[in-house]
Amino acid sequence: TVSAQRLLTEDFNYSLGQLTSAAGGANVSAGKWATNTGTAKYLQVVAGSLVYPGYITNPLPNSGHILLDSTKGSAEDAYTSFDTVKTGTVYASFLLNVNLIEAVIAHDSTIGDFFAALLPGTSTSNYTARLYIRKGTADATFNLGIAAQSYKNTPISWIGTDYATNTTHLVTIAYETIDGPLNDVAKLWVNAPNTPTEPAAQASSIYASGSESASGLARFAVRQNLEQGIKGGTPRAQIDAIKISTSWADGTLPLQLKSFSVINNNGYAGLSWQTCNEINVKEYEIQKSADARDFTAIATVAAKNANCNTDYSYNDAKALSGTAYYRIRMVDNDGASIYSGVVAVNGKVPVTLSAFPNPVINSLVMMHPKTAAGATIKVISLDGRMVSITTVQKDAVQTSIDVSKLAKGNYIAVFTNGTEKQSLKFVKQ
Repeated sequence: TVSAQRLLTEDFNYSLGQLTSAAGGANVSAGKWATNTGTAKYLQVVAGSLVYPGYITNPLPNSGHILLDSTKGSAEDAYTSFDTVKTGTVYASFLLNVNLIEAVIAHDSTIGDFFAALLPGTSTSNYTARLYIRKGTADATFNLGIAAQSYKNTPISWIGTDYATNTTHLVTIAYETIDGPLNDVAKLWVNAPNTPTEPAAQASSIYASGSESASGLARFAVRQNLEQGIKGGTPRAQIDAIKISTSWADGTLPLQLKSFSVINNNGYAGLSWQTCNEINVKEYEIQKSADARDFTAIATVAAKNANCNTDYSYNDAKALSGTAYYRIRMVDNDGASIYSGVVAVNGKVPVTLSAFPNPVINSLVMMHPKTAAGATIKVISLDGRMVSITTVQKDAVQTSIDVSKLAKGNYIAVFTNGTEKQSLKFVKQ
């Protein structure tokens, strides 16, 4: 199996200001985004990052996002480029938060206006996989649809779901190039489930007339528009965390660190971790600290790029002296990286169960007595349902558990080690 190469990751890690150089603008993207058409309402990078559970890119602490508006028909359109793809499927995933829909066409319309699409590298107008919008059936909601080309040539395929405004949604558009004339397919998913293979599209559209581009796809475009003729346009909306890939899993699924443990192995730290959804991962950088604040890289472990339940281990050659803190920096081939939670170990073995942070958002670190083979940590909801179970490495005294997908609320962690059983309550934020 050959891993697909990520074509683009865009987190808008720029200064705030105008995205492009249009009309002498700030060009905070340093040319990564090019202006296309429009002479007003130039695209802006504004403060803050959009987030969506289980969707991971690489925003910096001061990362921003772009703001689209549509009150003028001459508003700026722009695009960013990636390596040309002439065969197979291109997936473009991004986070979308629609704020205002006053300019959007009415729900009973079969047409509308599009605000995101793909382009060939040789054209600024031959948009495909066009993402259309119209008002929903309820107030402050909207529908999304897809068309392989203009609605004048190919009817828009709409998803019937009403999506709430001022809520972040995960949107994936795709364009599949198929040999032969008039058979390429554009597809759309909104808030799709985290699956390693492409699920059935929620809406799809087949190229209906004219000639499909032979030059391949190489640009992701955003549009701001108001068409008086159809009495509709694009919304005021925020867009962030764009991923372009030739793999469904790479575009939509994050690398998942299922567990991360450390043990005191006769005075030396032994680390182990287990992953899922390894695609296009380069390596794992082991970092160590004496105070849990300042970390130094001490080793790297090459990624296997295997399927779920992939196991790794590392033994620190330096003997323990007091408490040592460890974390893992997970690095993609394109240089993007994310960090694990922090685990710690010292010469003293805990005798009671404890956890931090509590309340927790992503990773709950459990400190527990040294484990025998077969020890487990179960997470139980207050209504008695077991929502997860983690098998703890033998001889571990600390285990990190991924709780990012749990609903907010109170839970009980139950540690079972042979005949010993301890429990504690924690809060998921």
